Amino acid sequence: MRKPSRAGGVAVAALAVALTAGAFTFAPASAGVTTVTSSKVPASIQPSTPLKAVGAGPGAAASVATSVTSLQSVNWAGYAASLGTTTFRFVSAQFTVPTVDCTGVTAPNGAWSGHWVGLDGFRSSSSTVEQIGLLAGCDGTSTTPVYAPFWEMFPNAANEPNIPVSPGDVISLSVYYNKSTRKFTLSYSDATNGQHFTRTRACPAGATCRRNSAETISEAPAEVTGSTVSILPLANFQTASFANVSITNTSGTHRGGLQSSFWNTSKITQASDGTNVTIAGDPIAAGTALDIPTALSLKRNFSDQWQAANG
Repeated sequence: MRKPSRAGGVAVAALAVALTAGAFTFAPASAGVTTVTSSKVPASIQPSTPLKAVGAGPGAAASVATSVTSLQSVNWAGYAASLGTTTFRFVSAQFTVPTVDCTGVTAPNGAWSGHWVGLDGFRSSSSTVEQIGLLAGCDGTSTTPVYAPFWEMFPNAANEPNIPVSPGDVISLSVYYNKSTRKFTLSYSDATNGQHFTRTRACPAGATCRRNSAETISEAPAEVTGSTVSILPLANFQTASFANVSITNTSGTHRGGLQSSFWNTSKITQASDGTNVTIAGDPIAAGTALDIPTALSLKRNFSDQWQAANG
């Protein structure tokens, strides 16, 4: 087992408790859809955790919006919006399900990727993430990939509704905070097959959902074993495309894309800190880029691109 890591300041014990409270239950196979049973997916997988920065991480909370700033993370790749004391109530995007290649995956517990939109988890002061998206990866025993929609109110355990999804599907994802009810509504809608679901939940008990960031992310999920949290190998999803990203601040006075005059934009590249491993389980040198987002198009569109250094 590799050295333990911390996920955005959240205690390792909290991760373990969350997983114990609700392990994954995957949908049974449907015609033309690739799914697996829970017996093939390690119960220790957490599809998403807060950002774990490489180096200094996000800068101080600025009060004036600036241009795009680049940083590196052990687990995240994509874009995040934040600005001083600004809080957010809404983020949405259209996501195209990528085709995962499981060739060469021999690492223990396989290789995985999570693709999602959400609030929180970016700033060091945030230990929650309210998110919805797709888990796509390889269980390490077969070249058949796994695709499973999920929603998660981290640090609570993730959940997967019993609906099918296939590569090429176009999915609309959104997270909305209602300041009147103080609850989050997480929505998933597959325009290709008509499947959809919505969940409304309060901030996890004992946590503070600060809503001080909004993000659109591809991520290397984490494995939790006892008190050890490790970033799993990033599955070869090739290219993951996000389009029409829309963000709104809490008051509703400012709306825009990932890049806006109303908030700072961070471009996040996933890079090894020396603990990441390839899809075959081999160490990856610190500083090696593993998932690189393209430049923003129309301030709202981009793709995350898997790198060959993953194996």
